[in-house]
Amino acid sequence: MTGDPDPPRDPSQHGPDDESLTRTITAILASDVAGYTRMIADDEEGTLRRFAEYCRIFREAVARNKGRVFNTAGDAILAEFPSAVLALRCALEVQETLRARNEDLPPPERLQFRMGVNVGDVVDRGGDLLGDGVNVAARLEGLAEPGGICITGSVHDAVGNKVTARYRDLGRQRLKNIAQPVQVYRVRPASDARTERSARRSLLVGSVLALLLGGGGFAGWLYRDSLRDVWPFKPRVEAAGVAATQLRTALSVSVARPERRCFQDTVRVTGRFLPRREVEVRPDGEGLRVTRVLASPLGQVAKGDVLAQVVPAADRDAAEITVRAPVAGVVGRSNAQVDMPASFSGPALFTLIPDGEMEFVADVPAGGLERLGPGQSVSLTGLGLAPIGGRIRTVSRPVDGASQLGRATVTVDRHPELRWGLFGRGMVQVGESCGLAVPLASVMYEGDQSAVYVSANNLVEPRPVVVGLSSESEVEIRSGLGDADMVIQRAGPFLREGDRITPITGERRTAAAPR
Repeated sequence: MTGDPDPPRDPSQHGPDDESLTRTITAILASDVAGYTRMIADDEEGTLRRFAEYCRIFREAVARNKGRVFNTAGDAILAEFPSAVLALRCALEVQETLRARNEDLPPPERLQFRMGVNVGDVVDRGGDLLGDGVNVAARLEGLAEPGGICITGSVHDAVGNKVTARYRDLGRQRLKNIAQPVQVYRVRPASDARTERSARRSLLVGSVLALLLGGGGFAGWLYRDSLRDVWPFKPRVEAAGVAATQLRTALSVSVARPERRCFQDTVRVTGRFLPRREVEVRPDGEGLRVTRVLASPLGQVAKGDVLAQVVPAADRDAAEITVRAPVAGVVGRSNAQVDMPASFSGPALFTLIPDGEMEFVADVPAGGLERLGPGQSVSLTGLGLAPIGGRIRTVSRPVDGASQLGRATVTVDRHPELRWGLFGRGMVQVGESCGLAVPLASVMYEGDQSAVYVSANNLVEPRPVVVGLSSESEVEIRSGLGDADMVIQRAGPFLREGDRITPITGERRTAAAPR
């Protein structure tokens, strides 16, 4: 997008849901063009012509994948899909098609989309979608590289092995105006992996030949250095104004030993607060009209309390008939209005929630469904409410084929301000794992590989590691490191294997900057 406007605000933040607004869970693909403003300034007509052509390609791919473009603004395109699988397939298809188109153009003329994909709750207002589901997708595209795709953890869980691609775990990222950190993955086509493996095999053969022909000389050094350049964990940036040789000999880096930590294994869910039971209240008779309404939504009532008064519509001077609460509880809904018709066979005047018992009906990503079971504790939050406790009552194992979501019901603790239909989020603790931990910024990812740099005799040494659970600042290391290893805390991306460094030890800083 041109600039960085705030995403549209969720209408649910302004008051109760309007009857004209429809909420749903859907997959959102958000995209914009990297450097669009600069390209317009350099070549307005050419850029607009190419952009129109690429938009046509984009829309055709969306339609093929059963999606719908619901909003455009400047260089931004927003589309919805019935499932995460279809959204990601569309994103990969568009990027591959446009990458081929761009190959015939000089670099300054190449239009490259950045894309974000999310599955979440949205509000449908006249065909336009608003809400957290859209906002997160729009923020994700800012993390994507030009021509790249970023997805949330919910999309990654839903897709599983249904889409052939490479996934790089970027950890939990803080997104602008999004309250909680979001688990993010970078997605690349599977063809990229084949290209890298082919390059490594070619360089490895060249390296062996060079060594056989006298690898101690310049040729051997050249091939070894080239092979290291295609190793997955190569440097991602160079310091401005500093030559590579200077950087390798002069850099001081912070190091520390891994620390022992316990990580919570959690499953995140979204859903709505709904009554566990409902009791509809109607007058005992036909042809009546309401004269007085004495109960309002969220009001507490005892059994026998007067809710409304009605009279026969044909005789307004007749004695009033009292409509009473058949059970104690909370008024969940009230349709009663003075002078409206009422009857035993007509719509309910009130819907009561017996004893005020509410439950949370949760949508669960397919990847987390098998880890849930009755009795597990859940921490819930709703708009404007303090955290609410609850426990899982039931888990529905079948997964919806379109949304890739399952269903669970959660019995919630009493809360006087819980509203019928209020959207909420939940976190289920399903386990705990304790072991070695390092800062998030220490770990580098490429596809399904992960590694850290350690200082060994003041030389940089890469260590392949197996990562586990993570928190907002640290990640669990399940294998590959020992308690005595000195792990490079933040400077790993600037270094290369064999570089000589000056290690700086000190107090461990667990707060890691976003990667």
